[in-house]
Amino acid sequence: MKRWYRLDNSAKLYPAVTKKTNTCVFRISAILTENVDPSALQQAAEITIKRFPTMAVKLRKGLFWTYLYENNNPLVVREESTYPCGPIMGVEENNEYLFKIMYFGRRITLECFHALTDGMGAMEFLKTLVYQYLLLIGKEVQDEGMILLPDSAPEQQEEEDGCLRYYQKHVRKSKFETRKARAIRGTVLEDRGTNVIHGVIPALPLKDYVRQHGTTITGYLATVFAQAIILSDSQQGQSHHPIRIGIPVNLRGMFPSKTLRNFVSQISISFPAASGQSFNELVESVTTQMKTTITKENLSGRINTFVGYEKMLAGRVVPWFIKKAAIHFVSKRASHATTALLTNLGNIKLPKSMEWYIDMMEAVPSHKKAASINCGVCSVGGKLNIAFTSNIAETDVIKRFFALVSEQTGLEIEVYSNRWIETGTLSTGGRGFYPAYAAGIAKPAPIRVKPLSCFLRVLKPVSIWRMRQ
Repeated sequence: MKRWYRLDNSAKLYPAVTKKTNTCVFRISAILTENVDPSALQQAAEITIKRFPTMAVKLRKGLFWTYLYENNNPLVVREESTYPCGPIMGVEENNEYLFKIMYFGRRITLECFHALTDGMGAMEFLKTLVYQYLLLIGKEVQDEGMILLPDSAPEQQEEEDGCLRYYQKHVRKSKFETRKARAIRGTVLEDRGTNVIHGVIPALPLKDYVRQHGTTITGYLATVFAQAIILSDSQQGQSHHPIRIGIPVNLRGMFPSKTLRNFVSQISISFPAASGQSFNELVESVTTQMKTTITKENLSGRINTFVGYEKMLAGRVVPWFIKKAAIHFVSKRASHATTALLTNLGNIKLPKSMEWYIDMMEAVPSHKKAASINCGVCSVGGKLNIAFTSNIAETDVIKRFFALVSEQTGLEIEVYSNRWIETGTLSTGGRGFYPAYAAGIAKPAPIRVKPLSCFLRVLKPVSIWRMRQ
């Protein structure tokens, strides 16, 4: 009999809210020091997938919930040809897998539908894939106890639902912010994919800088993100709503688990609508909010809240199509309580022997249907990669962000992009990391406000520039 899995508690949300304009797909990538060999990568993928049974699945609809079912279709590695974080669920050419493995130039990319796993679970898969690939092309690499080896047996804990494991019926539940937050303004690029702008910055000097200011890299970047929104011309005129930056928290740090499925919770950092606080005061406020929110008691309460909904009688007997409508309604309301997301996968730990062959890594989140800008962060080998995804023509928030970081830290930032909004359907990627997109992928987006100014913004180069002290 083929194996099947219940969706984990966090994953139940995604099949209900997924659309073409809200794909719930994220990407992580490894940029190697030399071009990828497609045949070796295909072979590495076929070997690696056998080690991760919870990845080798397809999505099926049941009467009460959707579920994951064993997928024995061929796993096909393809050259990247379209925009990042495009739809995966229901795409037949992907052989019903809920992830894609792609290559382009020196990059190996894994894109995942979020119902399958979270960023840390996906990173374990990518690390094993890259490790196996390097072995196949003749590189001398060792696992050093940091890689899930392809020939090792999966542990039962890797399949567990961490939220169900740590659910405590009688522990106090946590409340969630539902009040409306300030929204990102912009000209939505309808049916035009995802614009991605990366900034690469030295990790250790930045870490030293934020420590001197008594905060973390996540706290500092969240503060700069909010400040960039406040100062950008395109975001003026909304001061009556606070800015809230949503920050996913990896629960494995406080609730030990080896699960390779979703095990995260999201907190919100709030910035007052009208504040005369200095930047240092804002950093202090953010640091305090993070310390008081990222606690075992509060995160346990969040686990209990979501699992409690699942265990309600209505959650078990109500048909899926009714649950789907209810989840979609609640999710839409909850999304209005967050201005933007900032997810930080932290420093990716790799064997020293592997670091020789990896230039850097990327973490790219998806965006929403409405105007949105989200941020993904990760580092390896001393390089911190900050990736912004956007579905609007205006780029001044992102430019302001990198300018602020450069001015405050004195560090040089190299910025590159897939240049999706620069020339529409035909462009070449910055640093050769992105393909030239084929004509016909995108439809021209209607200009809704300020046609001349938006047109000039689109023409303005955004792919590569350097900012110095």
